[in-house]
Order: sequence, then C-alpha cells, then structure tokens
Amino acid sequence: MKLIYFRENKNFGDALNPIIFGKFLPDFFDEDDSTVFLGIGSILQFRRDAKHKIIFSSGFAYGELPTIDSSYDVQCVRGPLTAKKLGISEKLAITDGAALLRAFNMKHPIKKYKFSFMPHHGSLHFYDWKRVCEEVGYHFIDPLGETDDVLSQILQSEVVIAEAMHGAIVADTLRVPWIPVKFYKSINEFKWLDWTQSLNLQYEPTVLRPLYDKASVSKKITTRFGNIPDFIIKQSAQLYTSYQDAFLQKSIIRDFAKLRHSRIFLSRETLLDEKVERLLYKLEHVQLKYERIIK
Repeated sequence: MKLIYFRENKNFGDALNPIIFGKFLPDFFDEDDSTVFLGIGSILQFRRDAKHKIIFSSGFAYGELPTIDSSYDVQCVRGPLTAKKLGISEKLAITDGAALLRAFNMKHPIKKYKFSFMPHHGSLHFYDWKRVCEEVGYHFIDPLGETDDVLSQILQSEVVIAEAMHGAIVADTLRVPWIPVKFYKSINEFKWLDWTQSLNLQYEPTVLRPLYDKASVSKKITTRFGNIPDFIIKQSAQLYTSYQDAFLQKSIIRDFAKLRHSRIFLSRETLLDEKVERLLYKLEHVQLKYERIIK
C-alpha cells in the first residue's frame, strides 16, 4: 500500500502525511501502488488508475472530481463541502487529518513570538515576506521549512496569522489562536470553507492588496501576453514596482501590521477532541481491515 500526498515541494501541510500516518499506521506503507492511501491534502484527483483507493481526510479543491465507485473506500473526508461534491454522506466529513497531531501529546514550550505570520507557499514567489515581517515585528514562519521546525515555531507563537491553511489548521489543533489573511487570488477559498465548516468555524479572512517584486511581475506579464521583447517586460516590471513602492507599499504594510488587532479564531475544544477521536477510530478500522494486505 502506497501513501499518496503532494510531494513536489516541502510544503508544510503535505509534509505532515508521513509523520502522522507513519505514527498511527506503522509499517503499513510501501511502494506497492495497487492499493493507495490518499491522506492529507486536496488530492482526490490523484491516482485514479490505482486498483484500490482509500480516502482518509482528503479534500477536493482542484481538477476533475473522481467518480466514487467500488474501487474507492471512503473512510472520511476533510469537510462537508467535499462530501457534498462527492455525493457521499456528510457523516464522512470529519475534519482535516492534521488534527491527529493533537494525539501526539506534544510538549508546549515557552511562548517566544507574540505574532507569527505563515504565508501560503505560493506567496513566497511574489514578494519577500520575511523582510515585511521584520519590518512590522512579526515572526516569519516558512511554509517550506523543516516540518519539526515549523511545528515548534507554531507552538512558540501566541497568535498565528495564517495565509497558509495548514498554518491555521495546525495552530488550531495545538490550541494556538489564529487570524486568517488573504493577499493573493490563488488562495483557494473552497478548501478553507471545507475545513472551517468541519469545526463550526467561520472563514472571514482580512483581504489585503498583494505585493509583487520585479521577477514575479515579469513572470505575470510573460504569462499573460506571451512572447514580447525582454526590454518591454523589464521596463513594465520596473514601472509597476516603482508605482507600488511609491504609492501602495506603505499602506499595505501598515494594514498588515494592523492584523494584530483583528478577530482571532479557535475552534471549540470539545468539538475538536470529538473529531480527533473519530479520526483515530477510523484509523483503527483501516488497520484492521487492511492488515492482511500489508503482511
């Protein structure tokens, strides 16, 4: 049985898969992909060719919806919106599998950071958010950092400002209050709503204007307009970033700094614990049902 998750970069949410499922399903996975285990992430479109597919807390967000036939064993999904998309019982909508970190019983270190900001990994391509954090006094959490380091930094934070959904999910799981923010249109609201609704939370991000550096502006111009002379691309990128830095940057950064006064979110602990218990029960069921296959 092969554990399936997005592996193209070290994105924090995806990188939790081998840590979490390696702990609760030890010696369960290998490279035999005749049976696949779809874990944390918006990955329902992955590995439709596999003979047998187990869905465990995965969600929908991108691509074409799979047809749930006899080759699928849907143990649970991320939230009610995914369940509705798949046409399955809402009882199977538990929550994101990252909530299983609550069962790790991690030690809570002394708080080191008043506010931490974790951008979506895609936002790192657009601007130097670490520098902006230094300017406003936030701690920067790299969503592509080593998983243990990211977990430690979340635990050391009093509040996490999250553009990355798994920054919020893990903060909530570890009982660290969080504030949602959105800078770029690429942030997928469907999956945020899917997860927040699983815990009876609202998704009400503060939406701020995005910031771009010259390289990202150049790339956007090339993507939109195709092959045009390099000097035009460079001049256009220079013109936009000069305008941004002169007229927009200060106000955007000022609004970013004001996020510390925004409404904070944290799910109800009894509900979260109930969801974690249901996930653990489902894992026990998977282990009993498939242990013959892995031997």
